[in-house]
This record gives sequence, C-alpha cells and structure tokens, in this order.
Amino acid sequence: MLFQVSMFEKVVSRMRLNDLMKATNSFHKNNIIGSGRTGTMYIGVLEDGTSLLIKRLQNSQHSDKEFSSEMATLGNVKHRNLVPLLGFCVAKTERLLVYRYMANGTLNDNLHPVDDAKQAMEWSLRLKISIGAARGFAWLHHNCNPRILHRNISSKCILLDADFEPKISDFGLARLMNPVDTHLSTFVNGEFGDLGYVAPEYARTLVATPKGDVYSFGVVLLELVTGERPTHITKAPETFKGSLVEWISQLSDDGKLHDAIDTSLVGNGVDNELFQFLKVACNCVLPTPKERPAMFEVYQLLRAIGERYNFTTEDEISMPTDTSDVGCLEELIVAR
Repeated sequence: MLFQVSMFEKVVSRMRLNDLMKATNSFHKNNIIGSGRTGTMYIGVLEDGTSLLIKRLQNSQHSDKEFSSEMATLGNVKHRNLVPLLGFCVAKTERLLVYRYMANGTLNDNLHPVDDAKQAMEWSLRLKISIGAARGFAWLHHNCNPRILHRNISSKCILLDADFEPKISDFGLARLMNPVDTHLSTFVNGEFGDLGYVAPEYARTLVATPKGDVYSFGVVLLELVTGERPTHITKAPETFKGSLVEWISQLSDDGKLHDAIDTSLVGNGVDNELFQFLKVACNCVLPTPKERPAMFEVYQLLRAIGERYNFTTEDEISMPTDTSDVGCLEELIVAR
C-alpha cells in the first residue's frame, strides 16, 4: 500500500521502488511529462487516485546514506514558489524524488503549446508567473539556508499549480549529480543547462554562479514577453540562425526593441509595462555578469511593474544581509 500524501506532507518520507513503479506503470513512456539533464519526470498515480510527480535521476551515484542526508536537507527547503518535495526512493542504482503534482504543467508547455489553436497567455498571467518565479529564485539565492544555486533554470523547470501559481522544480539537484567532466564538450552538450539558457561566461569558466542563474531567468523573461523560444525565433528572418538573446541584441542595436514584444500583448493598454518588463529581461542577459542585477533586484523590479495587480501580498523576500553587491553570493552551494 502506498503512503497517503497527508502522511508525508510535513516530513520527507522514504518510499519503496515497487510502489513508485506501480504508480508510473513501470516508468512507462506514456507517463513521461518532461526530461532534461538531471533526469526524467513522470506522472504517478497512487492507489487512492492522488497524482504525484516522480523524478527519476540519472548519473547520481551517491550512497544510500549520502542521498538520504541530501533528502533531509532538501525536504526542509520549503517556500510557496517551490514544488514541495514529499518523498524519495533509493534502490540499487535508482534515485527517485517524489513531488506534489502540478495541475497546469510547465510554463514552457503553456507558453509554447503544441496546439497552435490554443489561446495565447494573457499579460497579467505572464506577469504573475514571472513575479512568483522571481520570488522563489530570490529566496533560494538570498534567504534559504543553505543558500542554493539552481543551475538549470528554464521555462521547463517552472511548474504551474491549479491557480497558475508558479512552483520551481529541480532546485538543489546539482548537489545530487556526479561532478561533470570539466572538458569544454560538457558545455557544448548542454551539461550546464538547456540550450539557449546558458550564460556565455560558462564557456570560459565552467563555474556556476548566481549571475549565471540570473542570465537563465532573463531568458525565461524574454520568452514571456516575446512569446518566442530560446533557440527558434519565428519572427526573425529565415537567414537568422541565432538565439533569442542574440535576436534581442540585434533588435536593440537597430533601435527596434519594441518589435520583439509578442503582438498578442500589444495595444491592450499595457504597452508601458511590457517595455519596462523587456528592459528588466535585457539587463538580466547582459554579456558581463557584474552588470546583471542580483535575483533579489530582479524580483523587486518585477514587483514594481506588477504593483497595480496586487500579486504580492505576503511571503515577501527580505533584503539580503550583504548589500554591497546584493548579487555577490559566490558562497552559495553548488556541491559539497
């Protein structure tokens, strides 16, 4: 018999592999809802009909004791904009994480639906999601103990609950993966994140930093305001083969930045908000890390844009104790 969700809502519980296999129909391909560098996400259904998300990690060789210790740490990382970790499983080479189910899937699926007939997301919803996600990332960077770098931010790691409140997944997973080969090929192969989201300095340093997270989140913000994908730009000329960031940079140089904004959003009385939002996104993806804002600053800037919507009424992020450069948080943990 599988655990009832209420039994392990407050404490991360250890689960049996057989139970999780049963819930996912033996990890059947039809149960896959997403995959990436750290592993594959499945939807699982308990015997009582309750749905869960189950992450099947790849390349994690931590011992039973080490993995259980990490689970105790991650299980205590709780915030309204993080996907709650409910349980885990360690069995031979298998390492699995069990999360609360999110009814509206990923931001990527909602922003770039396969069904072209699906109505485009409204601006107020996109702004709400950006503010909530920024709040979650700012909390991980500045207020969480231990502080956590995400390292793999994309529109796929931002899940949406029944009320479209954004919930960040895959946080802390860098700690559960084996140290990567530091050869440049690991960067080229997307070892440090999905294509289109990786900060340019990673090609030189191969070191994860807070400002690298800011860059990746900036790409997500560009997705939200332009409606374009990170690596495939439908509004760009056919001869253009660059990324979303490169397209934005080109438009900026030509004085045509307004052309980047999703046409479904323009002319609805929010054009000023759209351009202010676009400017925040552009600052996040500046080539030089030091010129980018800290995640706390990104959150504050987005909050200001959305002030009239009353999205943020509680659980605000406190000012970081080190205000000399707010974003100077290189001591954030990437791995032990």
